[in-house]
Amino acid sequence: MATVGADGTPNLSPKGQTFVLDDDHIVVGDVRSPQTRKNLSHQPVAEINVVDPMARKGFRFKGPCTVVSDGEQYEELVAFLKAQGAIATPNAVMVMKVERVLPLISPGYDTGISEEDMRLRWKGHYDDLNSDL
Repeated sequence: MATVGADGTPNLSPKGQTFVLDDDHIVVGDVRSPQTRKNLSHQPVAEINVVDPMARKGFRFKGPCTVVSDGEQYEELVAFLKAQGAIATPNAVMVMKVERVLPLISPGYDTGISEEDMRLRWKGHYDDLNSDL
């Protein structure tokens, strides 16, 4: 998830609790992201990138965000996150109203490789990296 700080510098922070809430919203559980929350208080917009690491494909979502950290809506969003499989209880939940969606596709596909072959290539790569475990 990318945000912009009050000083204009970017902040990029990986998120483990990212789920589609409905046709127009993505929710992100904030477990350890105080800078992301702070940035959203100054400039309440973000970009979220979701990528399948094996297929090397995904999507870029952009839109305004709200931060919910208490009250009934917070409790409902935490229950939603837990129903999706989130383990940690978030400090807050960031809700993005998706205004723009763009595909993310690795330049590796420019060679004409199929998704199946791309997956096999990256599976082999990760298997090699973990061969000593």
